[in-house]
Amino acid sequence: MRDMLLPLPEGARLPGIRKLMKTTGAGQIVVCSVLQNLQEDGLIRIDPRRGIFRTAASEQFKEIRLLHWTLGDFSNSDFVGILFLKLLEQARRENRLITIENAGVRPPGRLAQDLADSRIANVIVYGAASPDFARELAGRMKVCLELLPKHEERLVTELRDSPDMTVRQMDYLLKRGYTRIGYLHFCGSDMYQYPVQVHRLMDYYRLMAENGLRVNPDWVFYCSEYYENLENGLDRMMESDPKPDVLIVPGASLNRLYSYCRKHHIRIGKDLAIFSQDEINGDLSPEPTAITNNLVEIAQTFWRMFQAAERGEKVKSAYTELFIRTGQTLPNLNFKN
Repeated sequence: MRDMLLPLPEGARLPGIRKLMKTTGAGQIVVCSVLQNLQEDGLIRIDPRRGIFRTAASEQFKEIRLLHWTLGDFSNSDFVGILFLKLLEQARRENRLITIENAGVRPPGRLAQDLADSRIANVIVYGAASPDFARELAGRMKVCLELLPKHEERLVTELRDSPDMTVRQMDYLLKRGYTRIGYLHFCGSDMYQYPVQVHRLMDYYRLMAENGLRVNPDWVFYCSEYYENLENGLDRMMESDPKPDVLIVPGASLNRLYSYCRKHHIRIGKDLAIFSQDEINGDLSPEPTAITNNLVEIAQTFWRMFQAAERGEKVKSAYTELFIRTGQTLPNLNFKN
């Protein structure tokens, strides 16, 4: 129902309760409860005689719009869903309201006009692949900050992915005696939208060369959008001579990777070491060793930056902090017989 509200200008009339029940598939009690919550949030006004109307955000809440271009429905178990949830929690503690909106295919000018028409003045831009949105919104909004952008231009204050993830991983592996290092590379369907992933891959090649280590072409392959090519790539990798003794992998590939290893009787952490990036599925056994961001820390840091910008303070851009979570998939080769 929030998604239905977001495109509507102030004063627009919503469908009646019966139609809302039919549209959402929810019962009358649920629909009425949600409407009451939306009215308390200052997003609608319920007039028992005239109907339900879209209102401007109340001054009490000072609505913040979080724009994103994420495909599909994110859940509270994936990286984006958890990050958004933590941001909403930060806002609620300050009696603030963040509404989440998929920006879709609207061009930057149209998007900025739609927000202005809805009297939105404070915007968070998440994961934008193009700098054009920040460029347009910065000139129209009171506050516009970018969270984990995919483009490389620096136009507004932003919190970016740490650039040295692969550097930290390679240092960790080399100190533990690994020299045959494979790399699973992910850039979705459009490499241009994932510059940080390209930089990580380039760091891998650079550090292998600087340490005099050979890279077998079969040790590195590009993971497709939904990892449907993972098995074929792993077949080539594991049939190479010599085989890699450790793989750097995207966290989102772990479920498929574990399934492949079970199918081919490869013992993770013994026959093949795994070093994961980013997302971690906590149900996997053995638990993956991973380098990742702390989502709570990202939300807290970004919220502090956003609040300072609202106060009119000069806010510096920053990078996310990384930490290594030690699991059972990366033994120390220096201690092996």
